[in-house]
Amino acid sequence: MKKLPRLKVYMEQPGFGVGCVELEYGEEEMKSFPMAGVRHQVGELLVKIKENYKDRLELDLVDPRNIVALKDVLLLGIKSTEVTWVLNRKVIFRGVPDWDTIKKAIDQALQ
Repeated sequence: MKKLPRLKVYMEQPGFGVGCVELEYGEEEMKSFPMAGVRHQVGELLVKIKENYKDRLELDLVDPRNIVALKDVLLLGIKSTEVTWVLNRKVIFRGVPDWDTIKKAIDQALQ
């Protein structure tokens, strides 16, 4: 079976861990969360990607603070203050692209 292209979207998630306990941000903390403004934009793009590419693309949303992401953070220059779109281990966009931009990049990878 052919391996599907993998799109990883690196974006800091609201919350933090203390020991083995995960704490989510409440309404007050979300007001000061730096990524609060782009969460809805990214969410809308992720829904469109899922709808358009269904079983032709793997999709992961990754918090760059996660230790599992450390290698990619270092190698690809990922920052917790900006959304980074990585397709098949290559950065294709930093920030929040419009639909046409991200669709074009995915379509090229699927050819």
